[in-house]
Amino acid sequence: MRSAISPSSRGFSFVEVLVLLAVAGAVVAVLLPAIQRARETSRRSQCADNCRQFGLALGGYEEAKREFPPGSDAFTLDRVKEPPRLHAWSSFILPFLDERPASLAIDEAKPWNDAGGNLAASRTDLAVYVCPSGVQSFPGKQDYGGVMGTAMKRSGDEQLMADWQHAGVLYATDDEAHRHPARREMITDGLAQTLLVAEASDRGTVTEEGRPTDEDLAASATWAHGTNCILLSSRVVNDPAVDSFWSTHPGGVQALFADGRVVFLTDSIDADVLVAICTKSGGEKCR
Repeated sequence: MRSAISPSSRGFSFVEVLVLLAVAGAVVAVLLPAIQRARETSRRSQCADNCRQFGLALGGYEEAKREFPPGSDAFTLDRVKEPPRLHAWSSFILPFLDERPASLAIDEAKPWNDAGGNLAASRTDLAVYVCPSGVQSFPGKQDYGGVMGTAMKRSGDEQLMADWQHAGVLYATDDEAHRHPARREMITDGLAQTLLVAEASDRGTVTEEGRPTDEDLAASATWAHGTNCILLSSRVVNDPAVDSFWSTHPGGVQALFADGRVVFLTDSIDADVLVAICTKSGGEKCR
């Protein structure tokens, strides 16, 4: 009897399977970069949305208090009797970010890491403070820094501008001359030409398990700690040699201006423009 199985119903040969696998691999090789780009585009968009929320919160704080929050409240009349509290701008704006539970858990009259409650509260993870493209992960992570000034000189300048550590808006209130935080009228360069916040992702050192020790937490970027007011410390963004403006987005960092705009500062931004937008009253023009 003839077989009931026709030649056309046989399975794939080994060579045909190899060909199919090669085609599938080629398709994946073509599609994977596109998928990765789409994912990064989405992450970058979410990062920009985080910065827009900071803009609204900082604007709400300034409207309510008639001044911006300190980048870090480091001022004290007697550092022996009253150590600096070192709360960050990102702690002060919590009520304006709809993060009331975290805000209520922080006692601003005590140091940021006071064992009576502040330290535990500082380890709360807040999604708005984490860039979705970041790599590191630890409790209370903060991927955005308030711009306190610039340690860079413009081309042709022989020395740093006076008061460079307080040249920005979110500076540390750390001496008698800077006992109070910045006010809107101090931004004489214009709101549209002055940075408030820039990405500073994945700062600090963590263990191999991704968990910082208590000592590391004090030096790492946690949203409650005053190290979140940062200096521009390079004439370019994404400089791996310094702990300054940095992100894992290809090509630049997200940044918030005082007028509420969020701009992607590219790696190719002019160095003098970068320095200029980190100051609130330097008299520079960067149009």
